[in-house]
Amino acid sequence: MDRNPTPCAGAAASAPPIRFGCEAGVATITLDNPAARNAIDRRSSDCLVEAIDRIAGDPSVRVVLIRASGPMFCPGASMSFLAPDEPGMAQRVDALLAHLNPALARLRSLDVVIVAAVHGAVAGGGLGYLNLADLVVAARSTKFSLAYSRIGATPDLGATWHLPRLLGERRALELLLLSDGFDAQHAQALGLVNFVVPDEELEAETARLVERLRVGAAGAFAAIKRLVRQSHGNELAAQLDAERREIVAAARGLEFGEGVRAFGERRAPDFVGAGPSLAPGGQS
Repeated sequence: MDRNPTPCAGAAASAPPIRFGCEAGVATITLDNPAARNAIDRRSSDCLVEAIDRIAGDPSVRVVLIRASGPMFCPGASMSFLAPDEPGMAQRVDALLAHLNPALARLRSLDVVIVAAVHGAVAGGGLGYLNLADLVVAARSTKFSLAYSRIGATPDLGATWHLPRLLGERRALELLLLSDGFDAQHAQALGLVNFVVPDEELEAETARLVERLRVGAAGAFAAIKRLVRQSHGNELAAQLDAERREIVAAARGLEFGEGVRAFGERRAPDFVGAGPSLAPGGQS
């Protein structure tokens, strides 16, 4: 994992709001503006878009990690960016989301596993960053809140798309309408996070998870993500057909054979060295 990611090109080198690095197939996005509590503003969103563009253009990426430095993950939008007493708040919000939203959708659609590691506080649009992930690790002391209705705002960054799918409609509405805070254990019970770990073990536990995914069957992981995404719009028969196409494609590739041989030989499979799998549907 890259411990010294570089700032985005649009940021001042002295205080980049987001850092990005890629090492050994792991792309790391670090929210890195502790003085502003990693709040979202136009500068940080521009850096995030740049990082996503780099990930999407790099076929070596196997896992994406989203994390943060400082005492908290992300509280949502910066109050200095919103600046309600200054003219143009609506225009600022519109311009930021018009630029950021397509990049978030692009990241979510990529056939790589995305992991988020969160700590401190996650609120408002910070949940949007968390919801991009396939797997989420939370420090035990993390506090969560949707926050939107408490300031008379409506949700953004995909909250009304992700939450009903993750939690069900009534649970999603409970969080969005009431905006009550909750802790990491409750977030895990709801299904917002996968793993809750002691605060001091967050980095180590996340690194172990990322490494497990990095050396795993990237082609199979990609197909699993595609199948789960498709399942929301498929009848059972269509989903069964999709599963058939994907497993046949896997059988034509290299990972599946390596996995079966390793199982028979009672050894760990070498998926990284096995070579690329076939594309979905069995196309090379």
